[in-house]
Amino acid sequence: MNSIFLDLANTSSRLEKEAILKKHHANETLKRVLFLALDPYTQFYIRKIPVYIPDTSPTHRSTMMLEGALDNLQKIINRDVTGNAAINHLKIILESVQADDAKVIERIIEKDLKCGVSEATVNKIWPNLIPTYPVMLASGFDEKIMNKMTYPAYVQLKLDGMRFNAIVQNGKVDFRSRNGKSIDLLGNLEQEFLALAGELPVVFDGELIVREKNGAIMNRQQGNGILNKAVKGTISSSEAAQVEAVLWDIILLKDFKDGFSKMPYEMRFQMLEELEMPWRVSLIENIEVASEDEAHHLFEEYFSKGEEGIILKDITKGWEDKRVKHQVKFKGELECDLLCVDWQEGTGKNVGKLGALVLESSDKLVKVNVGSGFTDEQRDKYTKKNTVGKIVAVKYNAKIQDKKTGEFSLFLPVFIELREDKDVADSLSSIK
Repeated sequence: MNSIFLDLANTSSRLEKEAILKKHHANETLKRVLFLALDPYTQFYIRKIPVYIPDTSPTHRSTMMLEGALDNLQKIINRDVTGNAAINHLKIILESVQADDAKVIERIIEKDLKCGVSEATVNKIWPNLIPTYPVMLASGFDEKIMNKMTYPAYVQLKLDGMRFNAIVQNGKVDFRSRNGKSIDLLGNLEQEFLALAGELPVVFDGELIVREKNGAIMNRQQGNGILNKAVKGTISSSEAAQVEAVLWDIILLKDFKDGFSKMPYEMRFQMLEELEMPWRVSLIENIEVASEDEAHHLFEEYFSKGEEGIILKDITKGWEDKRVKHQVKFKGELECDLLCVDWQEGTGKNVGKLGALVLESSDKLVKVNVGSGFTDEQRDKYTKKNTVGKIVAVKYNAKIQDKKTGEFSLFLPVFIELREDKDVADSLSSIK
């Protein structure tokens, strides 16, 4: 099984990855491994693989096959064992299987296949195997969309942190990124969200930010670097204590799982306004506007102060699991998220280091090499192994098209960051 993942990791071609998966289409154990690793609703609550003695002996002292190990993982999933008991249970599993199978278990527990295969790729081979995590996204500015906006509407500041959900039910809080990955804040903010939800099973939608010791919001690269540690499970207690939440929506848990809520945004936001926000949880800055001109004026005002932009929201609309046309982004700089498909070595002082990342849109219609925006530390750190298959945030001046080939690219692209909280790139139609 592990050899399949090594084969997948050894190619950067999406088509070749799909071909490998198709070759193993009838492998039910592979399907089960893919599901456990990628299903956003399956969590193991263990962020660090315990130290264990792998079975590398020629005769294999292992007493458990991979299928049996997967069966035993259910005790952790179901919370039959928790805390140190869960860690010890996992250690026993890892030491009871062959070394290669233990590596497969590691991929599952870490919720990272480490081979550049996303849920979208898996679902192409096995339709609907992996449920997609619900998220409502705003559209980019477009006059046709703006002409359908109803007023009064809300204008809210566009923050520069990490999108998150706080899912509260049965006295527990589960923090998730926009693509459903678990965010481990080491207990930080849990009691606050339990108090906010009361007895109601709900999902809070908003953004996580990181505060400096002087109270200022940490810049995007530093702040999201800390928040990415929470996704990877490596955040420290002092870093977790710096994390705050800013909210802009609340959705009933049932509606969230169904992917649709009829409740108008005005009512949902009012529910938030009526809550007493605890320390380190706040409500997004919200201003009602009567026209598009007022929205533009507010955008220019925020932008002149160094803010990224605004979101204009139609207060009459419900919540939907898709990119909607009733919420619109106003941004001073264009930005998109692309898939890294290759790594190029640098020249001169960067020989042996990162020179540029080769990126493309989800539909492969936009392709671009990005070689600027990296720090010296990032050029040392970012290798082919830890970048290919990742989503990369890029800022640019314009989308351009080659008149001869018809291919689209980006003018003056600059690297922003690796998006550990995303695993699906933008498409041509969503890149303005």
